[in-house]
Amino acid sequence: MLRVLVLTAMAFQLAGCASYFKKKDCESINWFEHGQKVAMRGQWLNADPVVNECRKVEADIQESQLDKGFKSGVEKYCTNTNAYIIGKSGDFFSRDICEGPQINVLVAEHRKGTVDYCAKSNGFVAGTSGKKYQNVCPKELEPVFLTEYRKGRKKYVQTLIDSKSSEVRSLDMDILHKRNNLSFARSRLSAMEAEKSGLESSKSSAMLNQQSQLVTHFNSQISVLDTHISSKKSEVFSLQSDLSSLENNRDKLQKDISAFKEELPSLDNP
Repeated sequence: MLRVLVLTAMAFQLAGCASYFKKKDCESINWFEHGQKVAMRGQWLNADPVVNECRKVEADIQESQLDKGFKSGVEKYCTNTNAYIIGKSGDFFSRDICEGPQINVLVAEHRKGTVDYCAKSNGFVAGTSGKKYQNVCPKELEPVFLTEYRKGRKKYVQTLIDSKSSEVRSLDMDILHKRNNLSFARSRLSAMEAEKSGLESSKSSAMLNQQSQLVTHFNSQISVLDTHISSKKSEVFSLQSDLSSLENNRDKLQKDISAFKEELPSLDNP
């Protein structure tokens, strides 16, 4: 029961620390700029995860600056030029944050951009850009566009597979080297601890025989050895941390490679 209470208390303490640091992060945000960014993504403020998280921890959000930034962003978002650019980028236009009689013009400009994006001549380039197709093309343009897009996407995906596979091979070498260093460091640590155990045994024997000079001598050796052991433990911990980081990076790359390999067959389909 006591253990449960201790763990519960620790959990609350950790949660409190997390909230504290989250508050600090929130209070360092330029809320005017953030409001602009949210609007330029075509989102409402209440749909933004950063705003919601900061409000959840009751951070000191500069609401007036956030609102001003959002309104400034809406003004920039709801322009003919931006509507066209969004379409040309292959993205949807969030018409619901734009008000006024110009909405039909904005929608028309977005469609112009979308038509240019969905042109056959842009398909391969769009595919090699790495950006996934957002299903924005009109039905009459989509089949031809997708044929070229898939060719470009396939090239992009294969290039990424090759690049990430090369990174994995490099990481494998680093991991092997790090494991060897860790194994050697652990071996040295074990030897030091065994040596210390031997010295402590000799010290105990000297104490039983009331050999004070030998006891002092062994204490001195043990003290020096303790320093070396502490240093070696730090080295082992550092090597373990480095190894874990390398292995995590490799695992992530391998997952990415697997996902891209799974995607490849779909890019061969018409």
